[in-house]
Amino acid sequence: MKMNFIKSSLIMGFALSSVLVAAQGISTPYSPGVTQDAISYWLPKTKLTVKVTTTKRSFKPGEFSRYAERYLRMSQVKDKAEDVWEITDISVMTSGVPDKDNLYTLAFPAKGNRPYFELTNDGILAAVNTHIQEESTGSQEPTAQTGTQAKVNPQDYMTEEILMAGSTAKMAELTAKEIYNIRESRNAITRGQADYVPTDGESLKYMLESLSQQEAALLTLFSGTNESEEHVFMIEVNPDESLSKQVLFRFSLKLGVLPIDNLAGEPVWIDVKDYNMPGGQASESKAKTSKKGQGPFLYYRIPGRALVKVYNNRKSFLEQDVQIAQFGNVEVVSSSIMGKHSDTKIVFDTTTGNIKSINE
Repeated sequence: MKMNFIKSSLIMGFALSSVLVAAQGISTPYSPGVTQDAISYWLPKTKLTVKVTTTKRSFKPGEFSRYAERYLRMSQVKDKAEDVWEITDISVMTSGVPDKDNLYTLAFPAKGNRPYFELTNDGILAAVNTHIQEESTGSQEPTAQTGTQAKVNPQDYMTEEILMAGSTAKMAELTAKEIYNIRESRNAITRGQADYVPTDGESLKYMLESLSQQEAALLTLFSGTNESEEHVFMIEVNPDESLSKQVLFRFSLKLGVLPIDNLAGEPVWIDVKDYNMPGGQASESKAKTSKKGQGPFLYYRIPGRALVKVYNNRKSFLEQDVQIAQFGNVEVVSSSIMGKHSDTKIVFDTTTGNIKSINE
């Protein structure tokens, strides 16, 4: 978490004058921060990031696939390229973004020392009278990594006679004979019937592995090759209220993850069920109005809980409980804690808005 440090003294002066400003009253662009007179901050809103991990398996037919049955007795060899996608995992992560409906300003005392506040780069209240160490977060950009090993070129094991053949059929015939020769050589070595057999175990092992590698490479000219790649997609969801059967993305076995408006794929839905529905909105409004004008107040959130479910017509990929700031209530830090001349240290959760720790 990147932090924006705002320096002031460690002595709290919350018992003196303060001003509370709601975001709805601001008509021009505004950036939270510190001035000579006050500190302004956002409360956080919880954003969901759904991580979808998929595997793409690709088949490429061999150059001699049509001759596999004739020369090698290989049946049911496919002769057409094919891609097949599969969802291998779905998980959900949470992060905090500014809630533009919850902006507050706390005025500093006209005289005396000022408190120390720490905000995130987005202007979310993170701490009072203490520093927060930066948290390292991984990139949430879509990524793709291959799951294949280094490819072996079968032409590296073709003899001059195979390469000089005048037709594909003749090349296939000679390649099949070369495969049979490799098998015979390997059998002769393992049976001790070869003209030359290495005396030490390591050399023997290397020779047998080399013959197996040659055979496997030449066989791909008939059977084809299979490759797999892992692709990761990040999808953001900003729930202002409970969601029911909202299309998160579409998925096709042949095309993979697709946008929600691409009907070539079947829908994958997301539910976000607020356990306290309809819950916090009334309480939030009450918290704002009942305390206004009665003194200096520092606001934070008690988040609500929600069940996040991701599923399609056949299976459920994910069911997870999460804390969501906007599903909870806006509350005021106790005046006994934030009293005059207090140097209480408070750390806030910038994802949910809740208090993580208080140290008086």
